Amino acid sequence: MSHPVRALLIENGGIDATHCEGAAFECLCAAERRRVGARDDVELARHLRDDEAALHAFVAQVAVPETWFFRYPMSFEALHAHLSGRGRPVRIASIGCATGQEAYAAAATALAALGPGGSVSVEAFDRNPVAMEVARRAQWSGSLALRGSVPPWAQPWIRIDPDGAWIHPHAKAAVSCTHVRSSAHMIEVLEGRSFDVVLCRNLLIYLDAATRDALVAAIMRSVPVGGMLMLGHAERVELGPSWHRDEHAESFTWHRGDLPPLVQPPPSAAASSGARDQRGSAPGAHAQPPQRREPEHGRASTPTARVRPPAKQVHDAAIHAGPIDGTTLPKQVDALFAQAEAALAAHDHVRAHGLLEQVVYLAPQHDLAMLGLAAIAERLGRMDDAQRWRNRAQRAAARGRSTP
Repeated sequence: MSHPVRALLIENGGIDATHCEGAAFECLCAAERRRVGARDDVELARHLRDDEAALHAFVAQVAVPETWFFRYPMSFEALHAHLSGRGRPVRIASIGCATGQEAYAAAATALAALGPGGSVSVEAFDRNPVAMEVARRAQWSGSLALRGSVPPWAQPWIRIDPDGAWIHPHAKAAVSCTHVRSSAHMIEVLEGRSFDVVLCRNLLIYLDAATRDALVAAIMRSVPVGGMLMLGHAERVELGPSWHRDEHAESFTWHRGDLPPLVQPPPSAAASSGARDQRGSAPGAHAQPPQRREPEHGRASTPTARVRPPAKQVHDAAIHAGPIDGTTLPKQVDALFAQAEAALAAHDHVRAHGLLEQVVYLAPQHDLAMLGLAAIAERLGRMDDAQRWRNRAQRAAARGRSTP
């Protein structure tokens, strides 16, 4: 008979089974049984299943939420160098952020690289609600929580002393904390999103192989060309030929240098989507992309119709969105791109496509918007369109890296 607590952790968190065995795990279970008054492990598993807070607290003892400011200093040096001189907003994700020190260190690094006027947003994710609450308050105590030294260039943004940590208001405002229920929920949150930098350090080692592979794939999809992925020293993952490791090996940082190859949708997936969206289609019609309905016009497109609206429609929509000048244009582009990301997260690909077209019309070098358009085209089976958008994104990103 399998250990009931072990089975619960594997089922609910994708925790690697190797972390749920041995004398240390048995000692944890025994201590938790005494704490809650459970007679045996079956009763303990039932208690943990019914008490979400107790389950999260127990998981935190198995997968230790260890973090501190500027852990792996060379990784933050690499991040600071990567972002220095950047002229557009920076978006960072900290996955498995624990109590948040990593997220605030990343915000301070980005602000130090961009300067006081830089636009930085850091989204911190963790499944432990207790750790998330500590991260939101940005108040830590104890030598373990406050260990680590602050690089000289980050000291205007973070200071650490024995009594606590001071976070500059701009750095604190740049960080938002989101509780995720599980690794599967984290993958859902990442779908359709893009981040310039993703930090996921010493989390993957606790996940089983299937969960780890799925999360890594979702992270890779969320990092565009020119982006960075920062892992922990214990992570061993295959990122593919489009990634190259930073010149400082101890930074545990990888750069995306090229766009990932296009992947044809599997026939079974296309067949099932065709069965859902093309009612009455004959078997074997899955080679045709599914029909899509345009809610704003109330009519469905044909399988061969292009999703992209006419150039005049994009132009008119952009003009009607408000006056355009050197001050308002970047804000308008950011607002449109944020709306497109929300539409992608809601799987409204028609609306997302129209918004992304507007972004590219207003900002012809917006490589992230082009990658979004490529992803939508790929979903619809329009591989030529997807390749065209990816090529444009790659050229735009290359120009962006060469521009001072």
